[in-house]
Amino acid sequence: MKKIYALLFALALLCSDFCSAQTRNPGLDVSRTNIWKFGWQWINVSPTIDAPGLDFTNGAPVVTVGGPKVADGATSICDPSGNLQLYGGYLSMYNHTYSPLMNSGVVGDSGWIGISPTNLAVPQPNSPNLIYYFSTAATFRYSVIDMSLDGGKGAAILRNQLLVPSPAGVKLAAVHHCNGSDIWIVLHRWQTDSFFAYLLTDTGLNKIPVTSKTGPVDNEFGAYQAGKLKFSSDGNKLAMVTNGSNIEAHLFDFDKVTGIVSHPVKLQKDAWDQGIAFSPDNTKLYISTTTGILVQYDVLTGSAIAQSKKIIVDLIQDLSAMQLGRDGKIYLSSSGLPHNYFLEVIHNPNAMDTFCNFQAEAIYLNGSSGSARSLLNTVDSYFYTGSSAYPCYGDTTGIGIVESNADLGIKVYPNPFSDYTTIDIPNVLYEHERVEYRLFDIAGKECSAQITRKGYGLAKLQRAQLTPGLYFLVVSLYGKAQIFKLTIL
Repeated sequence: MKKIYALLFALALLCSDFCSAQTRNPGLDVSRTNIWKFGWQWINVSPTIDAPGLDFTNGAPVVTVGGPKVADGATSICDPSGNLQLYGGYLSMYNHTYSPLMNSGVVGDSGWIGISPTNLAVPQPNSPNLIYYFSTAATFRYSVIDMSLDGGKGAAILRNQLLVPSPAGVKLAAVHHCNGSDIWIVLHRWQTDSFFAYLLTDTGLNKIPVTSKTGPVDNEFGAYQAGKLKFSSDGNKLAMVTNGSNIEAHLFDFDKVTGIVSHPVKLQKDAWDQGIAFSPDNTKLYISTTTGILVQYDVLTGSAIAQSKKIIVDLIQDLSAMQLGRDGKIYLSSSGLPHNYFLEVIHNPNAMDTFCNFQAEAIYLNGSSGSARSLLNTVDSYFYTGSSAYPCYGDTTGIGIVESNADLGIKVYPNPFSDYTTIDIPNVLYEHERVEYRLFDIAGKECSAQITRKGYGLAKLQRAQLTPGLYFLVVSLYGKAQIFKLTIL
């Protein structure tokens, strides 16, 4: 069977020159993010009936107030037409009428009191009535909701199933598989350097995760509830922050095909990192802190990203959660009075430095407070706005391969080769852009390639431990990729 899959993959590569497949664009489902319901800071606060939120149905957000407040780590999900289906936090879920969801019971760990758990509502692909609701803090659990039950208001058909025992941690995010249909749900486990990636398909949840051991060990202060994960909307990057004084924020590569997290890049540390968001075009990364600092990083600088740090604002108030909206703006919350009666806004997050246009206290929440440390946790690829199809194999600039197998004037010679081949990049390109090389074998598996600079605009690919056969070299720059079929003798 594996040989058949390998052959099919190889044929696909040969037919398409390894270009990105025309997969389903998850950005078509952005209406699922129309309605936000914010989470209250403390789990043990009684749910009063004035939950603040935003409604993006008509484009610009409209402040809403109503329904029970939920605990921190809030999530909500709309149907494909943008109508609210359910929302919740830790311990409780509510339907679109603001009533407790039938048969949902206690969500997460009953009786556990703490700060900043995380919840995530994810629709099962090609199953319009089924929603998976993930909750994580001490343990990582999920419930399954059938929205066709209780007169269309939904009811749980599977409740609080254990995926990861204590200590699980709260860093949880989701992004689409490169096919644009299946969805990866990724957890970073506390006290480890491990990422667990679970794939949700039209047949259900694969409960055996893909495990990646990379980056820092998440064990600061024993406070495993602190910190966030966030994907770029194209799914190529994953960022992680930890709310403490020691563990640095990190940026990783993510493989949407395999679920593997790799290539950690350490960023500069700002004490008490809390919020994190990518710009709509995935070229900027923002981090906010509970000490009131908002910083911007330039993702295009690659491994030098830490040195690209720009301080956008340094306020006396705290800045907690950040979330990209379907209008292309980034929204920030605060948990300190009186600032938690407002939201801050980054109006032009694609722009460099202070041109991003940060506005403090930009949106008044109509007298309601409680946004605290959570705005919305959802599938990050719903916000994908790339001009090309959702990219399977990504590119190093983080903005999607605009053109695959483009003629960039790059030459590779000799080919076939026995010992090494030279990659010749025109100087005008090499001078201004960071170049990335990726090598794949005939089965589509990425290989460890020994590539060194040979001179200005030149690089050498050594055969090293590679066995004879057919390979595919992808050279990426300018948001484009030129693909070469290489034969090693």
